[in-house]
Amino acid sequence: MSISSENNNIINIKLVLLGKYFVGKSALIYRYISDKFPKEYDTTLEDQYKKSMTIEDIKCNVEILDTSGKDNYESMIDTWIESGNCYLLVFALDDPDSFEKIKIRYERILEIKNNNQEFSVLIIGNKCDLNESERKVNKDEVEKFTKENGVEYLETSALNKINVKEAFTEVVHDYLLKTKLNDNDKGGICCPCF
Repeated sequence: MSISSENNNIINIKLVLLGKYFVGKSALIYRYISDKFPKEYDTTLEDQYKKSMTIEDIKCNVEILDTSGKDNYESMIDTWIESGNCYLLVFALDDPDSFEKIKIRYERILEIKNNNQEFSVLIIGNKCDLNESERKVNKDEVEKFTKENGVEYLETSALNKINVKEAFTEVVHDYLLKTKLNDNDKGGICCPCF
């Protein structure tokens, strides 16, 4: 089974946030972990956080990996993808190039994970607090991409605390469901916590 378990009651999951720089990956994590919006921005290379969550009575220890979105760390992308079970692909609603970047990241996840269906991806359009005139990413294009690829999409705002907890919970929940379904399809024994 691809999920690791410290004991029969707790599942360990690695969640990786990928996206261009300045899209709000770190702000989303900070809001989720501390329920606060960061007052200052520090450029991220790679930071790790841990958060426990319970989804449908399943206890999970989630290791959250905050990655750099800068091009000079491109060589680390494959390592970050290989290490993950869950992915939040984050783009900023005021930055069309950031949406193009997550399309590339999504394709790379598929290449690296190959036939392993035991991973989950959620596309995040961050900064949904912006007014319509500030939004630069075409919503129809986002919906077309997510529909064609069978990926869920959620708009968030780390600033205004909109859908932040839901994003982290949804991607982990989806992963747990996929893992359970794949174990049942293989005729294996399901994790005792299901």
